[in-house]
Amino acid sequence: MSIDKRVRASEFMNLLSVGRTKFYRMLKRGDLPMPVRLNEKDVYWHESQVKKEVEKHKQESDNIACT
Repeated sequence: MSIDKRVRASEFMNLLSVGRTKFYRMLKRGDLPMPVRLNEKDVYWHESQVKKEVEKHKQESDNIACT
């Protein structure tokens, strides 16, 4: 059995290579999944979910770079 690691916002931002403002703008627009919220300050995403998003955004940025 594999347990998904918790990924915090700062790590998610680093993996996407985006700043704080852009990251939260992407969340608000629905470009990223909403986090799991344990309480007001304790939020995270599951590692498997983050990997999918990073791959999706990596492909999009590669397509833009090639045009």
